[in-house]
Amino acid sequence: MNNSNSQELAVPCLLDAVDLHKSYKTSKQVLNVLSGTHLKLNTGEMLGVIGASGVGKSTLLHVLGGLDRPESGKVLFRGEDIFAKGNGYLDKFRNQSVGFVFQFFNLLSDFTALENAMFPALIARVDEKESRDRAEQLLVQMGLKDRLLHKPSELSGGESQRVALARGLINKPDLLLADEPTGNLDKKASDSLIELIQSLNSEHQQTVVIVTHSQRIASKMDRVMELTGGLINPVEKSLII
Repeated sequence: MNNSNSQELAVPCLLDAVDLHKSYKTSKQVLNVLSGTHLKLNTGEMLGVIGASGVGKSTLLHVLGGLDRPESGKVLFRGEDIFAKGNGYLDKFRNQSVGFVFQFFNLLSDFTALENAMFPALIARVDEKESRDRAEQLLVQMGLKDRLLHKPSELSGGESQRVALARGLINKPDLLLADEPTGNLDKKASDSLIELIQSLNSEHQQTVVIVTHSQRIASKMDRVMELTGGLINPVEKSLII
């Protein structure tokens, strides 16, 4: 193959996790959840991470997103080690470069769907009108035009998760990390949410990592990895469909 053509076709690496180690002490033992884990994420790809309950999938996601520090190893975002920077850099990285979506939504109960979606933009000191406009646009795109002023208690599980997704995307992050985003949803709502994430990924070329216990959901991603024994390894999608 022509070298210049291969360079043109190369997909840039967005994030490179190198030799991650992370353990937790219990009253009886030390649990090594990450034991030299390596993971590369390319710009615009969708990755599914599977594994048994308790193996450390959420821990991996938290380390990749800068929510938790590894005991050793590096997380290189666009070539820069995020943990070699100060806390100010990490705060900005988490707020502007990464969007988080969690299984239990974590919406603020006293605020409307629109206000919940706006929140990270306001933290980033985006103008209030611009924050509101961005949030409204995302929520309308997600089919929630008539639910903007509803509070979480007035929303279904699927609607709440869409609000959480809008909140995760409000600052136009390069990386979206979703931890069991369909765990509390039925099959129809789960498929609808994944289709929405796929559509947004295609439109904006955001890199997406979805941690899931569902092999069916994982099989919808571009690539699937399995975390086991503190290490992460590729899985052939044809074996899990």
